[in-house]
Amino acid sequence: MVAEHERIRRIALQESDEASAASCNAMPRHFVTFCQVQAVTSINSPASMMMLSTAAAYASPAVSLFSVNSAYQSSTSKILHLIRHAEGTHNLNEEQSKLPLHFDAKLTEKGVKQCNELAKETKYLDVELIVVSPLTRTLDTAILSFPHLYGDNKNKKTVPFIAHEEWRETVNFLCDARRPTSVLQQQYPNVCFNNLVHEPDDPIWAHYESIFGDHTAHLSKRESDDPISLYNRAHSAWKVLLNRPEKNIALVGHSAFFMHMFTPLFEELNGVVRYEDASVAELMSSRFDNCELRSVKVDLHTSKG
Repeated sequence: MVAEHERIRRIALQESDEASAASCNAMPRHFVTFCQVQAVTSINSPASMMMLSTAAAYASPAVSLFSVNSAYQSSTSKILHLIRHAEGTHNLNEEQSKLPLHFDAKLTEKGVKQCNELAKETKYLDVELIVVSPLTRTLDTAILSFPHLYGDNKNKKTVPFIAHEEWRETVNFLCDARRPTSVLQQQYPNVCFNNLVHEPDDPIWAHYESIFGDHTAHLSKRESDDPISLYNRAHSAWKVLLNRPEKNIALVGHSAFFMHMFTPLFEELNGVVRYEDASVAELMSSRFDNCELRSVKVDLHTSKG
């Protein structure tokens, strides 16, 4: 089975330059989005089970990072404010984070206070868009940390809050699974969930569950042991930002997924992010704390099609 798994992976990688599909957000046809890959995982065949890990290959790097005060400017450069979610219930005990109690982990009281403190800083940022992971802890962090930009209050400036599957946490344990899109839409009516695949409700978790079994059958990592998936998702995530017209964006995400891009453990992810000066390389070299904000300048490169 392992040999067959590897054979399928190699064939798919060789043929990946020919892969094409239209995205859920009118992206170029040569770009296969992470969400679209999930839509085919209900087919019971080895090849379909590998689709997540063998989506279209991309050229590196996805982005170049500069210090936020760098003089560098181009038509594609943007200011990006990266924020890790505030403290969640799963952060209190690593082993317990795997239990059903922490499914789509929520913020702790301390986490809420962290957001309130961060909000004192974010009001000075000239943010035009909030991109957020569709997990509860990131959604709540985004809303509580940017209260002056969220909602439909006509007396204040609001900006789009858009959830993207590409920026969610690496899918390993129940704390990384998410609730159905319909439930999220009801709880967060001013967040756009149009880019999420609606059926099945959590296609990425469903994909890995179809391979490894449920949380009782497989207690170890899932996506974090799948470097090809992480490589493709990292490029998909940066492509999300490339297709946005805004020049000043806040992104609320997760430490492990950030780590796989900024200080990668796998050879496959080396070069996805390229550091253009020593200052930004040092800034991004350490793990994000809960509710930590780091601002950089990015130049988003078009991926090879």
